[in-house]
Amino acid sequence: MKSRRFWAGLLTVVFLVFLIFHYRFPIAKSLGSFLGKQDSLEKCDVIFAPASRIDTNFVYAVHLLQDGWGERLITTAPKLSPVTKEFREIYGMTDCSWVSVLREVFRKDKLPMEKLTILEGSLSSLTDCTLLYAHWKERPFQSVLVVTDAPHARRFRIVFDMVFRDETVKVLSCPSFPDRPLEDFFAEEEDYVMYIFTEYIKIIAYAIKYGL
Repeated sequence: MKSRRFWAGLLTVVFLVFLIFHYRFPIAKSLGSFLGKQDSLEKCDVIFAPASRIDTNFVYAVHLLQDGWGERLITTAPKLSPVTKEFREIYGMTDCSWVSVLREVFRKDKLPMEKLTILEGSLSSLTDCTLLYAHWKERPFQSVLVVTDAPHARRFRIVFDMVFRDETVKVLSCPSFPDRPLEDFFAEEEDYVMYIFTEYIKIIAYAIKYGL
């Protein structure tokens, strides 16, 4: 009797795993729509673009700045590993830094460089928010428009609220290029699926670690 229950349970689990795998893309699309937190656009003191993807976050943030949705743009630049630094030094590529690329985009779009603030040392969403908070302590702002990839928007907002706690800063979430399907930002469907499920895992991890 126990053996029969065991095999019935195992077959049920296998069948469910098969269904999830077979329909992983539509499931990911459905789950992704929840992650893409989006507020109505309002003019803010600053626009903030995390360092995760320059071709989406930063580019769309520049577009919003040009349209007058913020007075200045703050972004983060990733902290380089010792191996990456050594590689750039060996091949004479020290001028091809993330910071120089961000500034070149700004220059190409004919925006005044004083409107750009780059916070170096990004490692994660948590360090992005920590860097922004440290900057806010030195140069306070009342409102911020956060521009990040749609699947990343909700988790980033959770981390932002955790870091800024009860500070009186109005924050609005704006997914980069919100009118485009989420899957357009990934080379393959599998990349999109993995990104979505990874975001949920990270949200759960933050909830467990920080009691959110």
